[in-house]
Amino acid sequence: LLYGLGGAGKTQIALKFIEKSASKFSNSFMVDTSTTETIDTGLMNIALTKNSGATSQDGLKWLASKPDNWLLFFDNADNPKINLNMFVPQCKHGNILITSRNPGLRVYTGAYSEVSDMEEADAVELLLKSASEEKTDSNKEIATRIVKVLYYLPLAIIQAGAFISKSGALGSYLQLYAQNRAQLLSEQPAQSHDDYAWTVYTTWQISFDKLSKPAAMFLQLCSFLHYEGIYEEMF
Repeated sequence: LLYGLGGAGKTQIALKFIEKSASKFSNSFMVDTSTTETIDTGLMNIALTKNSGATSQDGLKWLASKPDNWLLFFDNADNPKINLNMFVPQCKHGNILITSRNPGLRVYTGAYSEVSDMEEADAVELLLKSASEEKTDSNKEIATRIVKVLYYLPLAIIQAGAFISKSGALGSYLQLYAQNRAQLLSEQPAQSHDDYAWTVYTTWQISFDKLSKPAAMFLQLCSFLHYEGIYEEMF
């Protein structure tokens, strides 16, 4: 189990581990664990891929019946109302990797690790690299103030860096961030979010506002689709 704040890089760490350890596993399967529906779909796709049926139960049966060193990756297992035991193969072989914002999932695993925020020096380096800015003393000073406001979250830092790289707005980014954050908070969304979530949303909104109208409309259309099921042929 890898657990920690949203935007801390849990999924990327897990994917890098899977990439580097690919030769150790007979098969690797990634399942979006956001909802019971996405879990069912992910397990069903395992069954379909292996020509072993067309339901989530068929996927679980296939995993349970194969005494191989497969890896089942449950990503974004954040909903505490979901009983993950219902979707775990009933067998003693195989491997399961989970990413979650919920530390309570430690009860499901024998091994776990917290993914915390970045060290300040690493965060500054990541921002300047993402922003394609030189590592001058003045840039480091500005970057230090920015990453502190962004809670040292890798996702927020990368989004901020991408915007700065295109706009050259390193010096004015904090003012732009404060303006957009205040606007988002004033809109009073239906769901409540913590400061860390607002940080990621704000950096994303800053970049979104600079898109052309067709590009913004395209992203809005994609928001109605699951991120794993968007194909070029659809358009």
